[in-house]
Amino acid sequence: MRFGYLPQTDFETGNLRTEDQLKDAIRNLQKFGGIPVTGEIDEATKGLMTAKRCGLPDQPDPRFIRTRHKRFTIHGQQWQYRNLTWR
Repeated sequence: MRFGYLPQTDFETGNLRTEDQLKDAIRNLQKFGGIPVTGEIDEATKGLMTAKRCGLPDQPDPRFIRTRHKRFTIHGQQWQYRNLTWR
């Protein structure tokens, strides 16, 4: 769930998953990691799962795939000085 391979759980269902959901999640992880896609947890998959990661989802959120992402932000007012000096 943390990296986007399984849908988020809700209060009623908890962590209930079907076998097909788990196998699809494993296949997607293997495909993303560039290892042979078997749908089973083998040594290569375990190594991929325990590798250090940044904590962001590997799969983009489908709600925002078609929207443009900002690559910068504008803070405050425009700076009035154009001639910069330094020491």
